[in-house]
Amino acid sequence: MSHDRGTLYTYSGKIGFPDGAPSLLDMAVSLSREGRYAGASFRFWPVALHTFAVCDMLPDRLKWDGLVHDSPEVITGDTPKPAKTDEIEAFEEELLTSTYKAFKVSMPGAWERGVIKEADRKVFRGEIYTVGNHALQEFYPRCPEAEDFIMNYTGYTYDDMLNANGKVPMEFMRRFRLYHSWLEQRRNLPF
Repeated sequence: MSHDRGTLYTYSGKIGFPDGAPSLLDMAVSLSREGRYAGASFRFWPVALHTFAVCDMLPDRLKWDGLVHDSPEVITGDTPKPAKTDEIEAFEEELLTSTYKAFKVSMPGAWERGVIKEADRKVFRGEIYTVGNHALQEFYPRCPEAEDFIMNYTGYTYDDMLNANGKVPMEFMRRFRLYHSWLEQRRNLPF
């Protein structure tokens, strides 16, 4: 991130670049309101619920990483892959690094990131057969395991997702704290 990006106003206040990161409240509220598939899904499906399903597919020690893997979308929104430029991907990586630093957690290694990405891909495949863009079924096979996890979250109402004190933002914050407590000591940095 360049130093001349200035200040961005988030739900809870403001963050400056290049070192600022969204707060836990920013992530919980914004990701509960940010729709997947640029809003072109079968039903409204926020990034927060996507991250819950990703966490369900991960071992306990990677659940915190699964929950925050899309945290840059608090700033960038959920940009569909075909429209995501190399510059946006690099910016998202810088935002993710800032988030890890802000919460004093070391980034996962390459192997762990691969496990998280694989869970993310499976959930994507599960979404397109349940809540996502059904036109993508022509290109991707089913993932029944992910479909089962996703169906666990389809009972949330719009109020649960869109209100700042709704069930989804509250669940995001609960999981964040719980999963953070599960991180191995070596992943917590002594800042």
